[in-house]
Amino acid sequence: MPASDGLQPQLSAEERAIVKSYGGWTAFCIAFGLKPWNSDENDEAKAIVQQLARNDDDEQ
Repeated sequence: MPASDGLQPQLSAEERAIVKSYGGWTAFCIAFGLKPWNSDENDEAKAIVQQLARNDDDEQ
C-alpha cells in the first residue's frame, strides 16, 4: 500500500467501491491530477468521490 493510502479519509461503502475501482486512494487522486499527500487536495478528492457516489445513486 502506498504511504499516501494511509491519508485516505473516512469513506462510505459506495465511495470505497469507487476508490477501489481506481486501484486505491493514491491512484484515485492521481487520476484526477491531485496529490493525496496534500491535505487541501485530499479534501478535493473526497469531494469528488462523494459527488461520484451521489451520481451513482441518482442513476439507479
